[in-house]
Amino acid sequence: MASIQVIQGPDKGRRFELGKGENVLGRQSRRIPLTDGTTSRRHAVITFTDAKWVLTDLGSANGTYLNGVRLKAPTPLKLGDQIRIGSSLLVFSGGQPAADAGVDLDEDGLLVDAAIVATVPSNEDSVIIPTPEAGARAIDNLRILYDLIGEVGSIFDVDVLLQHTLARVLKVIKADRGYILLIGEDGELKLKTSRINTGDDRDVPISHTIIREVMKKEVGVLSSNAMSDKRFAAGKSVQNFGIRSAICVPIKGREGVLGVIHLDSSVFEQTYSTEQLRLLTAIGYQTGLAIDNVSLHQAAVQSERLAAVGETVAFLSHHIKNILQAMSAGADVVEMGLQAGDVNKAASAWPIVQRNLGRINGLILNMLAFSKSREPALENVNLNHVIGECVELQMPHADERNVALICELDDLPPISADSAGMHQAVLNLVTNALDAVEDGAGVVTVSSKYDSMNRNVIVRVADNGSGIEADRLEQIFTPFFSSKGHRGTGLGLAVTKKVVEEHHGRIEVASEPGKGTTFTITLPACTAGDSGETHGPAK
Repeated sequence: MASIQVIQGPDKGRRFELGKGENVLGRQSRRIPLTDGTTSRRHAVITFTDAKWVLTDLGSANGTYLNGVRLKAPTPLKLGDQIRIGSSLLVFSGGQPAADAGVDLDEDGLLVDAAIVATVPSNEDSVIIPTPEAGARAIDNLRILYDLIGEVGSIFDVDVLLQHTLARVLKVIKADRGYILLIGEDGELKLKTSRINTGDDRDVPISHTIIREVMKKEVGVLSSNAMSDKRFAAGKSVQNFGIRSAICVPIKGREGVLGVIHLDSSVFEQTYSTEQLRLLTAIGYQTGLAIDNVSLHQAAVQSERLAAVGETVAFLSHHIKNILQAMSAGADVVEMGLQAGDVNKAASAWPIVQRNLGRINGLILNMLAFSKSREPALENVNLNHVIGECVELQMPHADERNVALICELDDLPPISADSAGMHQAVLNLVTNALDAVEDGAGVVTVSSKYDSMNRNVIVRVADNGSGIEADRLEQIFTPFFSSKGHRGTGLGLAVTKKVVEEHHGRIEVASEPGKGTTFTITLPACTAGDSGETHGPAK
């Protein structure tokens, strides 16, 4: 026996059997009386005609909707059709499922297929087109779509883009579950992100028939699994076997379908309308364009990186050539002195070779430090020892130029640091300071201090050189920016800043043209007994 069951509204749970005559639905109906105040007295009628159950609207004020679409003419009913009148939702049970309805079974043999209620094409014309009954809703949907386009326009990671899109969708379209799947390199759909808004986290099968329809025809689909569920004909409670309403739309890029967005809910909680289908289809189309834009952005970034690599190689090659030329000239003088038996002449040229060997070594170390992303090998280090080694290494160069290299060290607690990394950072600052001062009049002061209030170790390298103009201070930590001309690579300060930040510290610079420059490194200290703590950034 055919019947209808109320699954939403004041009469939720009631079931009415249908007779062969007229089955009027409304507040004054004898066969299907409804207490819903938003329905008309005689709202709609179901009749049995030519071996079919036919639904007809009786001129109701609010209209009769079949599967989310307003009824305009008598329409035959199929098993599982959803009828909305007023605020009540009813499901039809009667007859047999359509013969061409595909059926998919999961691994447990349970029916998981769905039948299509409505479709919307996905293309460049996928905008929210209002129906006469839903003009205000269409305007709201356009606003939602434009807001989403603005938000995802600045996201250049596909995973983050999809997570943001799904979260945004679920704010405007209620769903028990939401999924986004993209086509992988093997041509199969892969789950990229999902949201489950119910306490039940069990996997809910998604109809392969519906996904094939979406992918093949490039349309958004509104569906319900009730239409092809044979169990529904037994007249059991709809709530007992989880009839669901679902929307599945394609994510379509410029070259074709990239994947799908799928939402579903129990019909007890939510039934989707064609307006929501239009909205989600438009979102799917815009999401595809956003994914394409991410790909274009990544290609552009890769191209810029390759161009930058080329420029870097050319720059470093030129710098290394200058060092090698100076080294070769010094080696020639050494060789000439040795051949002539003039040891003094060879000895006078040897510092040139030695100095340029040091420049090559420093350049290679800086290149390695800048190019590698690594975690520092931390150990308890007394930074005064590191500073002393750096000053000792540069003292011969300072003496050769008659420059005063002064070391003023305070008592310091140990810090958790990478000794080799900090050595390179301090040595870069001392080397730069010596290069900045004049021969015979330059003064470079390297000092350390302990800030007991903030538990920080402070290292300063100050010089009385020519200073740095204010408009260039912001650039000095930029890789390959150098104020030394051909004598510098522009990597030293970039490496120093990188090393300091790896130690959760900070580096600052103060300079006045004509008076000199001071670099200050601030690092978090660890005292005895807390060397295992994880320290935050230096204050």
